[in-house]
Amino acid sequence: MTTGFKGPLVHGTRSTQEGYAYRNRMGMMNSAEFCVFHDDFTSLVTTNVPTGWAAAIIDSGATVATNTTAAIGANGVLTFADATASEGAAIYTAKAFQLTAGKKAFVECRFRTDDVTDSTIQFGLSSVTASTDPEDLWDTSADSVVSFGIADGAATTVMYTDSANAGITTTAGDSTALTADAWHTLAIYFDGTAVSGWVNGTKVVSTTTTVPTGVALAGFFGALNGNGAGGNLFVLDYFRVAVER
Repeated sequence: MTTGFKGPLVHGTRSTQEGYAYRNRMGMMNSAEFCVFHDDFTSLVTTNVPTGWAAAIIDSGATVATNTTAAIGANGVLTFADATASEGAAIYTAKAFQLTAGKKAFVECRFRTDDVTDSTIQFGLSSVTASTDPEDLWDTSADSVVSFGIADGAATTVMYTDSANAGITTTAGDSTALTADAWHTLAIYFDGTAVSGWVNGTKVVSTTTTVPTGVALAGFFGALNGNGAGGNLFVLDYFRVAVER
């Protein structure tokens, strides 16, 4: 039997996707309850900066551009290209987000790379928005950060957290390894107290140490080549932040 709405819609849609538990009961669109940023990268990229983002940090020879290779996925994806070892690119938003004790939030992205052991890929929220190197967004230059991804030398994940320059806390994920040339959905979830890292819907790491609450933070994604030859492929499909108001 068809059922219609008998009153106005006053609340934004909430996810009930149990397969990705951090999305459950979280906002999928802006509403009175949730602040949501979602970029599928279908708009212009101007001098390495996608529409709606604040800036890019670009190492020598690196670029950020719309990917037009249909075999990879030409439905709104970015390519982060590098030129040599330990170099790459990062993009970041305005400092528009804040983790608040007792309230939920998540940051999520979908990406792929052709080299999961000789690459650094990190994303999350950072207080740094004026930097020389892409890694300044998640390393010791960031006085407040929550970041998740992989580091050069391993296909397993790692999380970085810092609050008010207390010192970067590094928390290794479990033995779940990423796979080359395959899409992965990674997420950072904040339950109001702890932050956790997720790979394709499975939680692999959690920490309560130096979680940056009550600080204005920028969303970011960065990728660095680490294999010494250059030319690693990094492709970002989408980037999303959902924060409980």
